[in-house]
Amino acid sequence: LANWYRSVKATPEGKKVEVVFLSADHDERAFQQYYATQPWLAIPYDADAREGLMAHIRVSGIPRLCVLDGRTGRILEDNAVGKPMDINRWKALARK
Repeated sequence: LANWYRSVKATPEGKKVEVVFLSADHDERAFQQYYATQPWLAIPYDADAREGLMAHIRVSGIPRLCVLDGRTGRILEDNAVGKPMDINRWKALARK
């Protein structure tokens, strides 16, 4: 994912794409240790929105990679782990 993210962010299309880490860690120290190795944004561990977002995307296990429409919050891909990282497919899903 990190390699894909870096390569996409280096393109003009990359301005329209963002990965945001939503931690399911049980404490802030574990969150900080893991997030320190990531190139993308994160919802702060102590943010009020973190639990609400976890409920919205129905986090029940990890790893989990949800693709959301940033304009609406609609889930486009419920769990993209192990699936092709296809921006054009996600754009088409967003238009539906």
